[in-house]
Amino acid sequence: MVNAAFIQQLKQSNISKDATKTSQRVRALWKGASAEAKAAVCELSGSAQATVYRIFKTGGISAKLAIAIAQVLGIDPCYLTGEAEEEGAYNEADVTNFISRLGYDKLLVEQEKAARRAAREAARLKKEAEAAQAAAPAEADTEKPAAKEVPANEIVTNEDILVLVQALEIRAKAGNPEAMELLRQIKLLLLGC
Repeated sequence: MVNAAFIQQLKQSNISKDATKTSQRVRALWKGASAEAKAAVCELSGSAQATVYRIFKTGGISAKLAIAIAQVLGIDPCYLTGEAEEEGAYNEADVTNFISRLGYDKLLVEQEKAARRAAREAARLKKEAEAAQAAAPAEADTEKPAAKEVPANEIVTNEDILVLVQALEIRAKAGNPEAMELLRQIKLLLLGC
């Protein structure tokens, strides 16, 4: 799934192939969307709702809004630009191809690297948590366990944390109850409650 940091790096220039279709389709989809979905689109794209309403009038849509609307509403971004006649479903491979056709290959490579880093970090944290849980009964007998040192190249960067939290926010706004609860717990931990 494309994250907010990636989407917000895209240009705001018009990518519509048919202004009339773009205007009509975005208007219909936007009117049918829930308030939560509209807020998620705006947050994901970094745009105000007024920018979406401008699409109704001009028929011009930017890559950042096309991808954000498509991702949140689960449709093919090519339908929004007038390239496809059927609404279709959101598909990561199709979106990657869409982004590549727009000339954002370099950003895609950076996004993939960040996603792999985040996945490796999540796997490492899970493995460490499992190891700590397995070692917990053995450590219960000792008075004071030694502090574990983390090698410098395994420290989570602020960027990695931001990417993970943004992905969690998107899942929560899409209605995932587990993501909502996890995000709530993270916020409480960060606030020190």
